[in-house]
Amino acid sequence: MINFKKLTLLMVILVFMATLVLTTSSKITNNIKLGLDLKGGFETLYQASPIEGNKPVTHEALVQTAKSLIDRIGRTTGYVAEPDVTVEGNDHIRVKLAGIEKPDEVRQILSKPAELSFRGPNGKKEMLGNDFVENAAKVGFNPQTNQPYIIIKTKDINKFKDVTTRLLGKPLSIYLDDQELSSPAIRNVITNGEATIEGSFTYDKAKNIADTINLGALPLKLSEKYIQKVDPNLGQMSLEKTIKFGIIASLVILIFMLCIYRTPGLVANICIISYAWLLLLVFFLMKATLTLPGIAAFVLGIGMAVDANIITFERIKEEIHSGKSLSSALIAGSRHSFRTIIDAHVTTIIAGAVLYWLGNGAVKGFALTLILSILVSILSNVFFSRFLLNLLIRINLINNPVFFGVRDSNNKDRFLFNIVKHRRKFFILSGTITLIGLLSLTIWGFNFGVDFKAGTNLDISLGKTVEKSQIEKIIQSTGTIKEDSVNVGQGGHTTVRFGKILDQFEVDRLKSAITNTFGNQVSFEENKVSPDIAQELGKNAIITVLIASLGILIYITIRFEWRFAIAAILALLHDVFIVISLFSILRLEVNLTFIAAVLTIIGYSINDTVVIFDRIRENLRFSKLRSFNDLEILVNNSIRQTMTRSIYTVVTVFIAAISLYFGSESIRLFSLAMIFGLISGAYSSIFIASPIWLLLKNSRNVKSQLDNKKVNVD
Repeated sequence: MINFKKLTLLMVILVFMATLVLTTSSKITNNIKLGLDLKGGFETLYQASPIEGNKPVTHEALVQTAKSLIDRIGRTTGYVAEPDVTVEGNDHIRVKLAGIEKPDEVRQILSKPAELSFRGPNGKKEMLGNDFVENAAKVGFNPQTNQPYIIIKTKDINKFKDVTTRLLGKPLSIYLDDQELSSPAIRNVITNGEATIEGSFTYDKAKNIADTINLGALPLKLSEKYIQKVDPNLGQMSLEKTIKFGIIASLVILIFMLCIYRTPGLVANICIISYAWLLLLVFFLMKATLTLPGIAAFVLGIGMAVDANIITFERIKEEIHSGKSLSSALIAGSRHSFRTIIDAHVTTIIAGAVLYWLGNGAVKGFALTLILSILVSILSNVFFSRFLLNLLIRINLINNPVFFGVRDSNNKDRFLFNIVKHRRKFFILSGTITLIGLLSLTIWGFNFGVDFKAGTNLDISLGKTVEKSQIEKIIQSTGTIKEDSVNVGQGGHTTVRFGKILDQFEVDRLKSAITNTFGNQVSFEENKVSPDIAQELGKNAIITVLIASLGILIYITIRFEWRFAIAAILALLHDVFIVISLFSILRLEVNLTFIAAVLTIIGYSINDTVVIFDRIRENLRFSKLRSFNDLEILVNNSIRQTMTRSIYTVVTVFIAAISLYFGSESIRLFSLAMIFGLISGAYSSIFIASPIWLLLKNSRNVKSQLDNKKVNVD
């Protein structure tokens, strides 16, 4: 009998959700903050050094310089959005400005040291910032009126005395560059080098002036070490193409889930749409910046979000096969799958957290989106999915197992190939690929991009198909140094790489020549990396992979046992090595987004492996093993029982990765690395990781336990 009360509740929930999504999506998407790679703009990493070379760069000086940059951006450019200016390390400041016009002019302004000056009525600069003692400007309070004032102290007492004598009764205005901060009048001749500046200050105003004077006392010069500059129309094209193919991938995934799982597939689709809306809402509320790699993580997240549903639905189908009712199968399947889902997702979060911690720029945006997508996925595709399925079953409208994708209860396992028996063949295959990779790395090494090799990289969107020789002739005609490489892709997208850092005149001359040849529709993305920053990025990339691997090793050891952890890490290293070997053999460029892809592959590979290991652990608890052959059978059965999940998950994430490949050129190599990693990860999880665990388990101690008809999973 149909439960109309539950049916009404379901309809109210669905109508409410549909109304909420349809009425708010436009506002949310239109107000999400876009990064410079989508909106155009520039990012610069400055190295700060004192103008007076014998003085150290203090953290306070860096902070004050960063504040000064924020102020100068607002004053000199009219930039209305909040600029992203951060202090990094001991002597670096990173500036990101999305949607800025005339970025080259802004860069020139920002690279000049801030000039603090004290000027007389005629505009003459009477004193400069370095005339004052370091950190001598402080805020005090009048004990009678509690009004804040500023205390300053000069280095040269006689100079200050002379200035105050000549300008007695007249204003001595304080300027930062050409902006007047305050204009106090000189009331007395100052003979001891100390003075107070009084006025109708608020505390914040007085503190700002004092900080500015202190900054002027230790001015820092800024040199550009890393530059990324994107034309606005190129960013817009990247955004449109990536969103277009992302939507296509999402629709294909939704259709796939509906065809495979029927009613649960429909529930999964509702949850995936909810997931996408919730993730956008989180970005909107956090005022986080969405970058092109962030969109890539978003699209991949849709593929990975399906994984939680697939794990749950496959487990429910198993419970139905065992003879349970739909309601009992839902309870048992959800309970058994929850631990697997959490373990699998935590490993990906570890990789994402390390990437966010040690990454920079757009890589941080990718990591943040990846972490948020996993957290939102758990909420929408685990808890909400379970709630909707339970509600559907209680309505008593759909009680036939066929509606849950269960076609034949007597045919539980169609994958009959004995993987464990043929493990040596798979080990030989992996060993052969590894050997080829080693030879490639030894002979050719990596094709490093400017991120790791230093130099200048120009990504050019020409809007038409061109020949490589045309670009080479233009470069030669401008007198620019010989390029390292010119790669012409689809639609005239061209990448030119130089082994040295070109100065702005050389870059502008080359851009002008290309624009004059191909028309004003040409767009550019410019990247410059200095040798020391390239070296630092390379070191951080290695550290990132090692720390992520160590974190995952520790987690798997705690949640499972050390043999599982060792097998998982070996399979993980296998996947990473396969990907980097393919990039070496195919001479594909290795850059920062490649490292992001490797970290994502690590998370995915472990995710897939954990699902199989969790099934092995579960089967060990309920099996009575009498010989090592029994253990081999158990491992093989565990792989076969999770085979459908492994295949379906690869399909959904593969669809997402393929869509990214046909999206923006900027993330094409990232998506290609993901495709390689998905295939390798699926292969290693099924054919490598579990057989390695079996070999580790095949010790004298374990054999002894087996002889006693007992296996200790620890």
